Amino acid sequence: MGVEEPRWYYVGNGQLRLKEGASWTDEYQTIEDRRAAVPSQVVAAEPVAQEPLPRAGSGGRGLLWLVAAAVMVLIVGTGAAAANGSLNLSGLKPAVSTSSPKAVTASAKDLASASWSGGGYTKADYAKQVGKIPVLVSDVRKDSGQELATHIDLMSLGFQFDAIRGLPAPPRVDPAWWAATNTKMSQLSQQSAEKWAAGDRKAAMARLEIVVKSSNTMIAKVNTAFGIHIPRSKTA
Repeated sequence: MGVEEPRWYYVGNGQLRLKEGASWTDEYQTIEDRRAAVPSQVVAAEPVAQEPLPRAGSGGRGLLWLVAAAVMVLIVGTGAAAANGSLNLSGLKPAVSTSSPKAVTASAKDLASASWSGGGYTKADYAKQVGKIPVLVSDVRKDSGQELATHIDLMSLGFQFDAIRGLPAPPRVDPAWWAATNTKMSQLSQQSAEKWAAGDRKAAMARLEIVVKSSNTMIAKVNTAFGIHIPRSKTA
């Protein structure tokens, strides 16, 4: 038989405990946390040994006497207050309020950020990859007097948009727009490289300016999404 995979088991009081084979671990989760993490997983309902209840002859009996005494005090106090024509329950308010859950509010912006997983990528990845765009555009303009260097720069620009397209769309950015924009800018960059290699520099630079304007829009969206500052490319 193979080694049994670790599984979560319900151990009472809304708690789950991780079991590896025949051994229990010290890892616990609530049922709600587990459902949120793995909504499609069926949690095992195997009954497990729980902490024994207090014995009736020891701590349990003492607890019953304490509860009974508290009830008697409440009854006597209530009766005395009723006899005087008044009943003040303000002393009970702290116990009630402390047990009531507090409402948790979040803005739509916070909820959007919380729901974005990023596929393991962080804002540092976006700053690095998207930040290469203005650098490559600057290289194109700096090398514009050199035929081979400019051709390589434009091709590199197109490849960079392909790399950025592989990143998930940032928070609050439409994934369809993200994919389409990077695809279009990659194509225009490659076309610009081809026009440049063919000697049509005017057509090559015209396509480059379209890329610059569209990439500046993308950079602005990335900056807003992650609260970072990637410089935008200068337009001609």
